Amino acid sequence: MRFWAVSLLCLLSLVMSTTHADPVRLTSSDRTQVPPLKYITDSDSSFSWSDFQHFDWQSVEQVPAQFGYSDASIWLTFEYVSDSRDAHWLSVDYPLLDFLDIYFFDHQGHLLAEHSLGDRLAFEDRWVLSPVFIVPIPDSEGQAYTAVLRVRSESSIEVPLRIQGDIAFRSGMESSAWLQGLFFGAVLMLGIYHALIFVASGDRSYLYFGGLAIAMALIQATIWGRSYQFLWPQSPDWNQIAIGTLINCSNFFGILYVSKVVKLRESYPRLFWLVGMVATLSALMAIMSLLVPYRLIIQPTLLMSLTVFTTGALCVLLRMKDRYPPAFAVFVAACMYTLGSSAYILGKLQLLPNSVLLDHALIIGLLLQVMLFAFALSVRMRMDRELRERAQRDSTYAKDMLLETERQQNMRLDQEVRARTKQLEEANARLQKISTTDALTGLYNRRSFDDTLQREHDRCARERHALSVIMLDIDHFKKLNDNYGHAFGDEALRQTALRVQDVLKRPADMAFRYGGEEFAILLPDTPGSAAKLLARQIWTAMRSEAVVVGEQSVRLTVSLGVASADPVKGHDAYALVEQADARLYEAKASGRDRIV
Repeated sequence: MRFWAVSLLCLLSLVMSTTHADPVRLTSSDRTQVPPLKYITDSDSSFSWSDFQHFDWQSVEQVPAQFGYSDASIWLTFEYVSDSRDAHWLSVDYPLLDFLDIYFFDHQGHLLAEHSLGDRLAFEDRWVLSPVFIVPIPDSEGQAYTAVLRVRSESSIEVPLRIQGDIAFRSGMESSAWLQGLFFGAVLMLGIYHALIFVASGDRSYLYFGGLAIAMALIQATIWGRSYQFLWPQSPDWNQIAIGTLINCSNFFGILYVSKVVKLRESYPRLFWLVGMVATLSALMAIMSLLVPYRLIIQPTLLMSLTVFTTGALCVLLRMKDRYPPAFAVFVAACMYTLGSSAYILGKLQLLPNSVLLDHALIIGLLLQVMLFAFALSVRMRMDRELRERAQRDSTYAKDMLLETERQQNMRLDQEVRARTKQLEEANARLQKISTTDALTGLYNRRSFDDTLQREHDRCARERHALSVIMLDIDHFKKLNDNYGHAFGDEALRQTALRVQDVLKRPADMAFRYGGEEFAILLPDTPGSAAKLLARQIWTAMRSEAVVVGEQSVRLTVSLGVASADPVKGHDAYALVEQADARLYEAKASGRDRIV
């Protein structure tokens, strides 16, 4: 997207009006002026500033002056007349120029001042410690003075020249500084934040977005000259290759981010492999940018950027066709940057009224693009989380069904085994069942409870696990028998047993008919909090549906006492039962239909 915006700006600038050769007049200190320029190309860099009056100057046909990639030196000149005593400044607002020499001559051709600038020189040697190149203009005392500039650079040669009064100069520096700082800080923090999330979660989506945001922030800061000013002012060699390296890094992270956020691997495997090849080439280009001179790597880098843009656009459009929401967010993000670029270009062409907002439409569009990229990533993460949660719910349901199926299969298997045993084994099995099982409810009886309690108490003591007991009593059971008959009471006991068994899911959890209308539930390896939760589920299950026998329907309530302890070897196992029984009676004494 950046490649197209820059290309469009370069093409549209060709339709700007041509300059003329009249001297620019320096008046008020709050004005900004663009002087008319002439130029000459020094192919072998053999010209000297002392011969400027003999140069065959040609008029510059576009504003700002652009000469593309060239090994030649470009000389530019303009004349000015100062009608004011206020200070004026000459600025070249393109920080990527390698060498920039500026000379000022009086009306007789005498050299008044000379400045050597450029990002290949130490930052601290500049006249003004600014990311752009700024020098003071000597007062011409009403005479026509001449300024001559010589430019050499491995980057594209662009000379956006401005003359500013002192007030305009200072206000312009302040307005650009805070907007650039806002953009850089916001995008950099987004990148670092997502990189830290990657460290914590291991999800590479956050790594790709973090790398892309950091690279975009550093690219823009380097284009503004802020990186050389604040990050590496002592490293002109690195500053020379930083742009190429950072653009290739942004290509690498950008194409991987798009592929990940639109889930290309799952949807279009073949296109995913193409994306992998593009990412690999971008990584190789980033490494080459550290080794190959800038003038040789920058054009392949721009072609690589175009390839990345085209491939990413194809991925997004295909996923938009599939109605995948994050793809729409990525598309809107690209549109925001396109709108910002278009507004910026139209402002430069003076087709829109000038304003601070319009001057910074490009970085505003870029900031919106980064924020929408982050939004697209968050949308995809939310969708993935919902899928995981749905899968977990389905898995839990499947486990419950599996347990129920396993229980039923075990029952059928037991029946088949009993049917195939000898008559004596069948008699022994029936006898054993009679001795351990309550005939009415199908639950284990009191005798089985005594044996199991002691066994589980000793085991939990050895393994240092908690043991819990729930004592349950049907409220007003005697009245049920008196009012509705013993058949109804028997059905109430059976229904209670069934509902208790439905709540108990673990094979180790056991329900017993303790006596009369009282039930005991033994919960090995279960702390008090979990036992209380199971008691609540049983209490809810009893209230959920009435017991119906013929035309008689009664909604049962129960009282429950819960006790839990960490058993100690040699202690009385019945102490825990007595504690649960005491709490049961406390529940009944407190009004019944409750858990203590």
